[in-house]
Amino acid sequence: MNDARAPLAFVAGTEVPERDLDRMAALLFETSYLEYCSAGNRLGLPLRALQRRQNVEPWLRHIRALYVAGRFAGFYNAATLAQYAAAPAVNYYRDEVQAMDAAYDAFVAAHAAADQLFVASLAIEPAWRGRGLLDELLTDAHRVARVAGCSALGLTVWQTSAALPLYARRGFATVGTFDRAWELFFDRLHFMTRPLPREAP
Repeated sequence: MNDARAPLAFVAGTEVPERDLDRMAALLFETSYLEYCSAGNRLGLPLRALQRRQNVEPWLRHIRALYVAGRFAGFYNAATLAQYAAAPAVNYYRDEVQAMDAAYDAFVAAHAAADQLFVASLAIEPAWRGRGLLDELLTDAHRVARVAGCSALGLTVWQTSAALPLYARRGFATVGTFDRAWELFFDRLHFMTRPLPREAP
């Protein structure tokens, strides 16, 4: 990356400043069709505030934020399904989105093994893309996975996303596709997995 000599640091989600939690919520809209899901939510919140309430704040203990030279550059949210189930978030989407969201949860549950660290979200600030930070985030996720006793990483990514070929080039393979949202978005969601790299002897 261009800033190879800049110091990198990971910060636990519980220690991330308020302004960067807001950036996480904003970045989530670039990883999925969350504007559609968030509109008309049951709390009547602005879309970014809804995503922070629903998809950031409940999972702070599973979030790791990446800083480059002290500047927020990206984050990921990852845990086993059992860990996620221990602290379920409340779904505030409007009624017609609830069924699709439940179908997504069932899709993930059907493809994520018990010993797999599931990356529920990962995003990089636009200014920091193309500088090798995806590898930094995945390397950190590998470390977290090993500590948790996991043998693989899993994640979901949309077929039309520029991220899908990036994951494929890093050894992730599609093991299932989610077609439930096709009629809405003309897109399919891929569940991809990759075994953890072997540790150096």
